[in-house]
Amino acid sequence: MGDDYDLKDFGNLSRLFPLPGVVLFPHAVLPLHIFEPRYRQMTEDALASDRLITIVQIRPPGEWKSPDVPALEEFGCLGRIFKHERLADGRFNFLLLGRKRVRLTREVSTGKLYRMSEVRVVEDILQDDEGDSLDASDHARLRSELIEVFRERFRGGLDPDLDALFETELPLGVLTDIVAQAMGLPSSVKQGFLSEPRVVRRSIELLGLLREDRHGPRRPDDEPTAFPPPFSLN
Repeated sequence: MGDDYDLKDFGNLSRLFPLPGVVLFPHAVLPLHIFEPRYRQMTEDALASDRLITIVQIRPPGEWKSPDVPALEEFGCLGRIFKHERLADGRFNFLLLGRKRVRLTREVSTGKLYRMSEVRVVEDILQDDEGDSLDASDHARLRSELIEVFRERFRGGLDPDLDALFETELPLGVLTDIVAQAMGLPSSVKQGFLSEPRVVRRSIELLGLLREDRHGPRRPDDEPTAFPPPFSLN
């Protein structure tokens, strides 16, 4: 299954790690520090099996049906732990690599401390909005424009590893996800990009955001994310 070999035994039932204001994209890396008992159990179970966890954003409290059960977004990102550090007191640090967009279809009760859900993998759609497939030259043009405008926006502050990654033959869908993760966008905007499987639509909307903002002043949280990031204690 090539790039998806690590998902060959995935049975569409996923551990959930709900987080407020956090969105992970496929192909991007998220550093996590695990300290709550339920998520220690989740990490232990993941490390003992397929290493897969779905990051999903928590919806605003006004949308919760119960104060004890936060409402979750419909779309999340299935990720795989590829590096971890077990601390002496039972906490964990790990790096999670985003693998696939997923749509949560039905939560299931398993007796675990953490939540689990049936999910459906959502693959990229390469056609344009009219349903016609764009050829390689169209994708190459969009790819070049996106890289050019992103570099201009973050001139002088672009992480060298991220810049080097742009020199590789990244497919357009992969590029849009990495750019969306790296930009200092509000989590609600990132959630919109995560929920959009149409590659051309994602690239055009990202280009629009970058062009709007490329001459504006940069804020501290605008700096593009290191790739991959170090372990985090946050």
